Amino acid sequence: MKGTPKTLCLGALICAALSGLAGAEIFVSPRGDDNAPGTRNAPLKTIVRAFEKAKPGDTVRLLPGVFSEHAVLRRSGRRGAEITIAGTRSGNGEYLSIVQAPGKVLTDWQPAPEVGENVWKTPLEKRPDLVMKDGAMIAYINPLTMALPQRKVLPEEITDVYIVSKFGPGCKRLAGLDLLRMPDQVKFTHENLGRKRENFWEVIGRVLAGWKNGYLYIRLAGGQDISKCRITATYGEGFLLEDASFIVLKDLHIRASRIQIRITGKSSNNSIENCLLMHGGSRVRIDKTASATTVRNNIMTCGFIRNDLFMQRSPKDMRGGALYEIFKYIIGTALSDDIGVANYGPGSKIADNIIVQGLIGIRAFGPDMTVSGNVIHGMSSVGIVTCSLTTGRFFRNLVMNCGIPLRIHEYCNPQAQREEYHYNNLFIQARHDGQHILVHCYAKLGRIYKASPRQEKKEIPKLSDHEKTFIYHNTFWGGRDTGVPFTVSRFSRTFRKVMPFFVINNIFKDHPWHATDSHELAGPNLLYQFQAPDKPRRDKKVPKLNKVVGVKDSAGIWKEKGLAGLPDLSLAENSPALSGAVDISKPFTAGGKEYPALPGFESGYFKGEVPAFGALQQHEDMTFFNERFRRTVSAMKTLSSLGISMPVPGVR
Repeated sequence: MKGTPKTLCLGALICAALSGLAGAEIFVSPRGDDNAPGTRNAPLKTIVRAFEKAKPGDTVRLLPGVFSEHAVLRRSGRRGAEITIAGTRSGNGEYLSIVQAPGKVLTDWQPAPEVGENVWKTPLEKRPDLVMKDGAMIAYINPLTMALPQRKVLPEEITDVYIVSKFGPGCKRLAGLDLLRMPDQVKFTHENLGRKRENFWEVIGRVLAGWKNGYLYIRLAGGQDISKCRITATYGEGFLLEDASFIVLKDLHIRASRIQIRITGKSSNNSIENCLLMHGGSRVRIDKTASATTVRNNIMTCGFIRNDLFMQRSPKDMRGGALYEIFKYIIGTALSDDIGVANYGPGSKIADNIIVQGLIGIRAFGPDMTVSGNVIHGMSSVGIVTCSLTTGRFFRNLVMNCGIPLRIHEYCNPQAQREEYHYNNLFIQARHDGQHILVHCYAKLGRIYKASPRQEKKEIPKLSDHEKTFIYHNTFWGGRDTGVPFTVSRFSRTFRKVMPFFVINNIFKDHPWHATDSHELAGPNLLYQFQAPDKPRRDKKVPKLNKVVGVKDSAGIWKEKGLAGLPDLSLAENSPALSGAVDISKPFTAGGKEYPALPGFESGYFKGEVPAFGALQQHEDMTFFNERFRRTVSAMKTLSSLGISMPVPGVR
């Protein structure tokens, strides 16, 4: 039946409105022209010019190619009509639109005998933000270290005294120019490496650079020919969203910047989706003034020349520890100088990302945030780190082979607003290696206090009434046999009798140093053993508050025969973890005290007579985590195809 003229007119108006909501496409190509109309056949040349032309609801479509551009975005879309900047992907998912910071290939290299043998220099007026060799990020000495005067006599090896010493009067650090001329076989050691000594040049990929007084200096160890190397210096960031809201960045390969994406000012409701981010000090940085940012389904990595050496620190292989110290004190000045997502803003959602091989996976320093479904693999420093201002939920993350999977940072800060909920996560280390949770206590004077009789006379700051951390229904697999998986007891008598930690229904590795009087809720948890402890238990209350199983019973907790590199941590048919936990989906009693329900579990979630310990219940399998692990394997193959050194993923 044909419609009346009035009906047809109304239909036309609706179609026109829907068409307006869909928005237009504006095309950009490195071979385009900024005076062109921006069609597919006549694209613009720069992202910034296309963004200036975009209206709410429009899509800026990047055609295949390399865009050498610092894209500053200072306009906004609106809710339901976001402005999207989208790259082009091939049929097999390959990223074809590449955005990198402006830079130049350096060619005018001259010997620098005034510095040392095998050191080269080229004039460069301004200090670059990043230096690359053949497409990989290289170690680049911080400017404070480069400013130090050279020594007449070099030390025989590089120890912590030569890299950690504070700048200023009496500084004992090696000058940057001295580091550049250290011999090829020089050893590197640090107190955190124990007695292990690593070859400095092998750990950093046999190349080191630094800038001073108008020259970029570079050392290629092992007799490499500089004329056969492509050395690139870049400046600026990839994308800067400043006072920009309702912007979507997706399907982009962003690289070669100091920060790939920075969101600052009063920006809000922006999304970063399905991107490949590599290089720099941060892949994504969200400043504290920016809010409601979503970072979802991205692949992130450092892209360092020895990317394969980012790993859990181990007495058997401390190269990851050496790389951590170099990134912290030589590339950085005293802080870990590499982060996947650095979030300081409120309301951020960081979900379903693959973050592999770097120093820190997620720096979760913002309020009201959600961190879920991420894979964080091979961080030499920390998988997830939180601070005194962190509030939010952390769940269903897979954290593997990190120096410290979870670091609870800056406890005992009087201004703290911390309220963290960690649940349903898998933390996986080597079977007899690595730790799990490190608690760092912070005083208002910036000191780290450790429990000792001498410190009892010092002024100790009080814990904030808002400061609380809830850790429940997580599975901690592996970890070293000689270290406590949860280091909070040593701080309890320093700050107050009981620390505000609520730890219940987890599966932890057992150790004689476990203590129950150091935190408010210390069980029940399931404590297991891969091997019998060689020391007697100190705290006799541990078995009363927790379910402790020996080596024989521990072998039957999980199915364990999972994917290559990922154990199956679903519970075995007769697992000792199937009974003894508490139903925390409703108000509950533990240790003789009453507590309110904890978030994350709806009433009726737990099957059977009682809940099971750990991240997976009796009715749950590893499907969710297996899918993410397979995606991680695929992502690491993609990175390998780009020339980034990638180890085989999984438990080592």
